[in-house]
Amino acid sequence: MKIRMLGCGGSFGSPLAWNRNGNIDINNNNNFRTRSSILINTDNTNILIDTSPDLRQQLYKAQCTRIDAVLFTHIHSDHTAGLPDMRAMSLINDKIIPAYMPDNMKNDILSHYKFIFKGDKDYKPFMKICSLNNFFSINNIKIETFKHNHGSIDVQTYKINNFAYSTDLKKFYNNDLDKLKNLDLWIVGLLRDEPHPSHAGFDQIMEYINYIKPKKTIFTHMTALLDEKKLSSKIPKNIIVGYDGFEINI
Repeated sequence: MKIRMLGCGGSFGSPLAWNRNGNIDINNNNNFRTRSSILINTDNTNILIDTSPDLRQQLYKAQCTRIDAVLFTHIHSDHTAGLPDMRAMSLINDKIIPAYMPDNMKNDILSHYKFIFKGDKDYKPFMKICSLNNFFSINNIKIETFKHNHGSIDVQTYKINNFAYSTDLKKFYNNDLDKLKNLDLWIVGLLRDEPHPSHAGFDQIMEYINYIKPKKTIFTHMTALLDEKKLSSKIPKNIIVGYDGFEINI
């Protein structure tokens, strides 16, 4: 399985805007972060998690011309606003692309992007909505999903084999954290050092890591308050500060 971090920034990206650099060193290219999304390639299948507003640029840099399925974590626009860019993937491959999402997303997605899923005038639909089950398969690739808390809403964690992706994380429910024990790789959102009403802070994320003990962890969904080198200096070697374009094979 090859995983590419298409983008690893928070909802504003990093830096925020011209001369609004937060705490990052703008001479370090890895601190320039587009909005969060990942591309998974396994068994000749390309699975995209979330469609960030920067999706076209991200897929172009990844030299990706085929998406077999999209998994959505939640409805927020920094994870969905790139949906229209999937039209090119559909046209290139002459296929309707399945989009898996929780039930509580469906009405909003159809309201915002009806032309994508239902068609409109000269537009033919190029994606279809698929319901999520706790366990499901795409091209015989087995996927597990469950909800975690993101403040006032919930977000999906996705697990494929011994890899899991949890972005926009405040806390886990019940004993769900135990489902992530002993992963080969966990990609997890770290917005900033301090806790946020909808995001866990550094100390809480580190508590999760120390409990589930993944072989490797990669941080994603980072604001311009987190500088790559400063953050790297205070974490173990098996934890990586993600950056746009980072690829890993597991």
